[in-house]
Amino acid sequence: MQQETPKLSQYQQVAETVGMVPSLNARDNLIQGAFVGLVTILAFIMGHVTGGAQTALVFMLAGLISSGLISGVVLMVVGMVRVARQQKR
Repeated sequence: MQQETPKLSQYQQVAETVGMVPSLNARDNLIQGAFVGLVTILAFIMGHVTGGAQTALVFMLAGLISSGLISGVVLMVVGMVRVARQQKR
């Protein structure tokens, strides 16, 4: 695993502390991507079963937007908790 440069480490700490700044943590990004993809696919299937092609596209878009926002807020809180735990040490 590559070591973080001091500037990258500082950026990541700011991103996790402040929030609303893109995180460069690969693990967080993979988790968020998997969650968003899964919710989007499930929303598409639900929409297709309940109402056809147009409904499926509307559900898919709603699932994409809502899961992106929800997972972003969760990761922001997790990042803030990480920083708080590091500062206690």
